[in-house]
Amino acid sequence: MFFEHIVPVHSDLCIRISELREQSEESSEKMQAYLEGYRYLVDKMKNSPMLRLNKQPLFVWHDRNSACWAFEEQRILHNYHRLLMKDAKACFANCDYKGAKGYLGRAVDCCKEMLQTRWVQTPYVKGMPELQLPYVLSMLFRTKGTYCYNAHMFKTSPLVAKMAYNFVELANCLWKKNEDKEYENKLKAHYHHSVASTSEDFKETISHSKMAVELYNDPKMLEDHQVWNERNNTVHFETPDKITVELFSIETALKKV
Repeated sequence: MFFEHIVPVHSDLCIRISELREQSEESSEKMQAYLEGYRYLVDKMKNSPMLRLNKQPLFVWHDRNSACWAFEEQRILHNYHRLLMKDAKACFANCDYKGAKGYLGRAVDCCKEMLQTRWVQTPYVKGMPELQLPYVLSMLFRTKGTYCYNAHMFKTSPLVAKMAYNFVELANCLWKKNEDKEYENKLKAHYHHSVASTSEDFKETISHSKMAVELYNDPKMLEDHQVWNERNNTVHFETPDKITVELFSIETALKKV
């Protein structure tokens, strides 16, 4: 794709944006630079209503192509989101929760920007999940859930852990093809364990701890549950309750995202 062959003006700018497009997959920073440059060029063209292109562009995304400039912007946003999540995962793996927070926050904003474009649901558009509202909402909620999980790992918070689970559970409901039940159960288990770890009510502690180890196989959760269970069998003699976690509606999630 050479923008200088399509747009008859702003040659230096078009050449620079073509270069940015070529380099965009190298990092999230370069994808961001391409996005900003692309939007700047589109704004320039919008402010020149008499501008006649040399030829129609042909933007390609997966196995689809389009001459629509908004189509290319959506492609950039999705790829930018993918690279940001990759960077966040690398930070998280190194326990750099502050670094991950920055990438995840930008990824959430990226999803919000995707939602600003509404597509006429032609058969062509319906064939692309990335242009469907439920798909993008699912991506937004999953990303926000991961953002909350990262915050919880930095500083234990039952409220934040519950939000992480709520967002991911809703994301799984919205787009079943991308459902990750294991991740959902993991976040739910972290919520139960965080309540067990911070509660001053032992019945609440043993109840939530039992729920956590039933949902997810985690060494720390199993170790803590064994300690609490031994204490229960020798001191408290409580019968664990079954805990029901209140879920988010789409309206509630959108208010909190």
